[in-house]
Amino acid sequence: MKLVRSSGTKLELQLEKLLRASGIRYQKQPNLVGKPDFRVKNSNVLIFCDSSFWHGRRKNELNGKAFGKNRSFWVAKLQENKKRDVRINRLLRSTGWRVVRFWDTDILKFPEKVKSKLLKTVGKNA
Repeated sequence: MKLVRSSGTKLELQLEKLLRASGIRYQKQPNLVGKPDFRVKNSNVLIFCDSSFWHGRRKNELNGKAFGKNRSFWVAKLQENKKRDVRINRLLRSTGWRVVRFWDTDILKFPEKVKSKLLKTVGKNA
């Protein structure tokens, strides 16, 4: 898993492009718990780009049907990742942050919807 990138991913680059196109000022990889991908400047908004695989979006991966080898390892890994996301969201929200998470498929296939949600979210917090 050393080869799994935590920054500079295709998702991040696409979301960064959407942030710029929306005129939203941001900081990349702020040094905060949970390692958000972006922090919107002059606001309390944190943005995460979540991969469907690593964050356990698909049922066939969460229940193990997608795996032939190491099924128990992968199911436990993905379930723990989902639990960690919930813990991080609660912790950040309890300290005043607004957490926004976008799925990879939304960022890559529906950029206008993501852009619209970004503008609505930042508008409420500007």
